[in-house]
Amino acid sequence: MLDADIDYLRRAFEERLWASLHAIRALGNRLSKDGSIVFISGCLADRPNAHGTAVIAAASAAMEALARGLALELAPIRVNTLSPGPIDTPIFSKALGEGRDAYVRAWEQVLPLHRIGSAAEAGAATVFLMANTFMNGATLNIDGGARLV
Repeated sequence: MLDADIDYLRRAFEERLWASLHAIRALGNRLSKDGSIVFISGCLADRPNAHGTAVIAAASAAMEALARGLALELAPIRVNTLSPGPIDTPIFSKALGEGRDAYVRAWEQVLPLHRIGSAAEAGAATVFLMANTFMNGATLNIDGGARLV
């Protein structure tokens, strides 16, 4: 963080927090009163690390706080957050490149389930948050226990 360009760090909040607020504002009154909004945060919100992720962790935690506040402000529209841990998606492979396999093996060693999650599992958790009409202001962790280790 000490050496990073502030504009680069600011993008974590722009891409997560402000983009979400702009989208909700753009929808305005077109949001169905029995609708559901699901934000995506990340396990860094609960368990930051020492690998240059402090600002991303803060942006993830901000998404969860925003969801709780909007769950009250936008009610009866429901607002929840999905907090994924290591999930195998195309962007996961693209971001890690040749280091992907070593990264996955390292997670498999420490995660209680000894594997990373799938995009289908994260998608099913998102559908659950959207479909369960009694979920509101909640954060659903889908991280294979990453926040515990």
